[in-house]
Amino acid sequence: MKNTGYRIKKNKKIVTHYLLLVAIFLLFTIGYSYAGNYQITNIEVIDNAVKIKVDGPIKYKVARSADPFRVIVDIEGVSTGRFKDKIYSRQAGITEISLTQIETPVVTARFDILLENPSTIIRPEMQGDILILNVEPKVITASSNDSQQLNAQKPTFDTQNPTQKVDNIAKEIAAVIFDKTDEGTELVIKGNGIMPEPTVFELDGKIIVDIPAVTMKASLPSSLLYPVKDLNYEAENGKVRFTVGIDGKVNTEVFAMEDEIIVDMPFKQKMVEQKMSKAEDEQSRSQSSHDAHRTASDTQLVSLDFQDADIVPILRLLGDVSGYNIVVHPDVKGKITMKLMNVPWEQALNIVLKTFNLEKVVEGNVIRIATLKAFQEEKKAVAETREVFGKAEDITTRVFTVNYSNVEKIRNSIEKGKLLSPRGSISVDTRTRSLIVKDIPSNLVEIQKLINNLDKQTPQVLIESRIVEMNTNFSKSLGVEWGSQYRPRMGDDNTTLSGGLGTTVTGGQSTGVGLVNLPATTTKIVSPTSAITLGYLNAAQTFGLDLRLSAIEAVGKAKLLSTPKIMTLENEQAIIRHGKRIPVTTPGTTQGTYTTTYIDANLKITVTPQVAPDSTILMKIEVNKDEPDFANKDTLGNPAIDTRSVSTQVLVKDGETVVIGGILKSSESNSDSGVPGLSKIPLLGWLFKKETKETSSEELLIFITPKIVKQQ
Repeated sequence: MKNTGYRIKKNKKIVTHYLLLVAIFLLFTIGYSYAGNYQITNIEVIDNAVKIKVDGPIKYKVARSADPFRVIVDIEGVSTGRFKDKIYSRQAGITEISLTQIETPVVTARFDILLENPSTIIRPEMQGDILILNVEPKVITASSNDSQQLNAQKPTFDTQNPTQKVDNIAKEIAAVIFDKTDEGTELVIKGNGIMPEPTVFELDGKIIVDIPAVTMKASLPSSLLYPVKDLNYEAENGKVRFTVGIDGKVNTEVFAMEDEIIVDMPFKQKMVEQKMSKAEDEQSRSQSSHDAHRTASDTQLVSLDFQDADIVPILRLLGDVSGYNIVVHPDVKGKITMKLMNVPWEQALNIVLKTFNLEKVVEGNVIRIATLKAFQEEKKAVAETREVFGKAEDITTRVFTVNYSNVEKIRNSIEKGKLLSPRGSISVDTRTRSLIVKDIPSNLVEIQKLINNLDKQTPQVLIESRIVEMNTNFSKSLGVEWGSQYRPRMGDDNTTLSGGLGTTVTGGQSTGVGLVNLPATTTKIVSPTSAITLGYLNAAQTFGLDLRLSAIEAVGKAKLLSTPKIMTLENEQAIIRHGKRIPVTTPGTTQGTYTTTYIDANLKITVTPQVAPDSTILMKIEVNKDEPDFANKDTLGNPAIDTRSVSTQVLVKDGETVVIGGILKSSESNSDSGVPGLSKIPLLGWLFKKETKETSSEELLIFITPKIVKQQ
């Protein structure tokens, strides 16, 4: 019996462990399947922003790599969907985007964003199911003594007043702290201003972070967080070097963001593996479900279950769980229904903030929560207060000369861009093409940058065209004429035969009676080309028979060539016109009076070039060919106008030639006439009929060659 009880206990333990492993596997499988159900449906790149649309909830993480031109954005729980290839951008701020699908431990869509400028700030923004990554330039200024140490971090100066400068770069390291994240641990090095880009490398399994042009004024944390096993610093040669010892293999990322340098050390996967390996040896702890509670573990997990609850008490509850003080703006309001089980408090807070488009600012151990509009108004009020109480810069007058652009358009761009402070003013001197601006020096620097970008020489394009008009015609006619004559003998009554059947053959010996009159004729040539007289049919030579066989064949070819040239500015129309003006008569208002006007019947070519930075030229081409048709006239004798036109846009390189064709007119006619009955006789029928065939064609070819005129 004792052995039986032992086996029962042992079997219960095996069953318990088996059920535990099955539950973990099912949870992992369900979580993975659930995550994979969502995917990215659209990616739109605009100026200084990327819009990412997801058909489900969005959980993202933005991280800067050691490369200042690169930003990594991870969106958990979604797949890349149909977006597999690299996305190249021509918009400002962003060069290209590479997408990678990560399958384990969590399905993640990774965006590797290559920026146009280094040290750029990425500000995320949520709009429903769209994540907007706003790219904002990071302005870094420094004194002349620090500029050599900061390499590319050059100060911003007023070129007219070099003593005036803005000093907002970090000189000191004010704090060094550890911070827990959803993925692991972050080492945050905080300065008293904007931190410069660090130099990062790995040496003997340790991460070395060099921060130039700063001094160490903070103490190191008294305790370390996993995976950091040791942390030291050393100040030398005008820089501070941090040495971070890492426990195990961790994909560390280091990046600068405003006044902080963050060493990100994700280790979530490793912790999951450790927990799963110890799952068989640890007893599972059950937690009772309630509206909200705080766990006792270091991860500070919370479970929230609310229905139509006000968000302000929820925010206060999260403040109690986190240990932070919470200050909520009066404009924050709304109700929410949510159910979250065992999630980090910071993740729960971010979900609530994203749902209501709220922002948070962490100041020490205080978290301030307000709407984005409230924070913007606060910054504006602070700036105005500083200006009122004497911290604003002095007003300076600058004269900017505009060389190529329109002065009024430049002024409108400055005013619409809101580059002037409330105390600034701008006026225009059209005679000297100058802008007179009164404002603070920092705004004058921005105005100078805008003028440098807009006031550029407009490229000129030489348009060379060759107009080739080819005309061909062919005509062929075969005909016959039969004639008879009667001349009395000497001494007979000198009378002629009357009641003739027609005219006699042209070229006969004397006037007689015509039998068949079918000479060869065409629209080009009317005169017959050959004739035969058979002679008299009796010995007395009183009755004669004439025969004339005529044949015509004509071929004509013509080619007209003209080579007009014209020069124009970029985005300005160039017109080439050649032809005639046709008088058109119309009845006047009074009966019996007429009015004559002239209309254009010519060849007209309109070209509008646009020059790209790579010397590629986009041309908008319109061709119109109008010509009078005098064969078709109205009752007043006005000819009809035949119109042919072509409109297209082409992209060509500098100096290449584009051919515009297809303006073709052709005609063909065949006619037969003959004596009924006789013309149907085989072979002999040709002596009693006429056949005419005519063809003609006209084709217009236009060769256009644009050439960019090099500026001296």
